[in-house]
Amino acid sequence: MPTKSDKTHNYTIISRLDDAIPLQTDEWVNVERFINQASEFMPTSMLNSLTEAVVAYADDQARRGYLLGQDDFVKELQARLARIG
Repeated sequence: MPTKSDKTHNYTIISRLDDAIPLQTDEWVNVERFINQASEFMPTSMLNSLTEAVVAYADDQARRGYLLGQDDFVKELQARLARIG
């Protein structure tokens, strides 16, 4: 079970990503177009579930990418400090 610290850390990451990543990209416009086309044939509840799943997946991937980038950054700083020291 995530601790309060974990939830705060994840919220901070999500806020940072929301501020830094543009929402209107060519990729998103393409996804939005397909969702709109699917809405003509799918029940609303299924469409909402699909949209929520896509958003949750994208948020998780962005969070993982952010954490990997931070980890790489720390390793690079440590390597630089080791060369200096």
